[in-house]
Amino acid sequence: MRPVVTAFGARAMPNTPSKTFVRPTITTHTSTATQTEGSAVSATTMVIASNTVTKTTIAGQVTMTRQDMDFTDPAAMNLVLNDLAGEYLIKSDDVAADALVAGKTASGSTWTVTADNPSSLISSLYDAAREIAEDSNYFPTHLCVSPDVWEKLGSQLDGSKRPVLGYVTDGIMGQNSIGKVGGMGYNNMNVMGLQLVVDNNFASGTMLVVYAPGFEIYEAQQGVLSVDVPSTLSRTFSYYGYFSTFVAKSSFIQGIVIA
Repeated sequence: MRPVVTAFGARAMPNTPSKTFVRPTITTHTSTATQTEGSAVSATTMVIASNTVTKTTIAGQVTMTRQDMDFTDPAAMNLVLNDLAGEYLIKSDDVAADALVAGKTASGSTWTVTADNPSSLISSLYDAAREIAEDSNYFPTHLCVSPDVWEKLGSQLDGSKRPVLGYVTDGIMGQNSIGKVGGMGYNNMNVMGLQLVVDNNFASGTMLVVYAPGFEIYEAQQGVLSVDVPSTLSRTFSYYGYFSTFVAKSSFIQGIVIA
């Protein structure tokens, strides 16, 4: 239900007695350099930025009459409450997906989708990966896409009409491929070593190459609250939680334009 949250993981929300918390990041690192004997050693003072992260509340509610609770199978009420909790999960993933897209850096890469010619795809992926590596010496870990882009990836063929993402059948890997589609499902793709994240909370045409430590998710699910309403012989249930995201380094999130 939460592709983005599942892929990047949710950290425990800092238990601060306030509506915000501070996420420190280094803006100026210390330094080292080759030293000439007798000369001063390289010295740079570290500078740390105090980034304020706001705790967002995600919540929903439903009201049920006493008659609905008393005259129906308890499993029916559980279904309603499970749906309420499920809607929380869906909305929190939507918040995370929007924050990931908003935090991206335009890589300048464009994937021009052309039948039987994957060269533009390969070029755009390497270009985005190069941007991350040049900035950090790290390499991307995830490829985040909307469902329409996922369809284009799976449908991409080479000049011999073979899927660029080779299908694994009986343990045999497809040849001449830049990744694979696993036997466990359509969305079990490995694209050039990147974990594929397909999420319908991304707008159409979304394609992001990401190094995971650049994006952080914080969460504290609070669960169900309920209160009786005697005047209407009903009970109101709510499900809520606190949720936050933080872009630790925007250059670790590279956007690719789909043409």
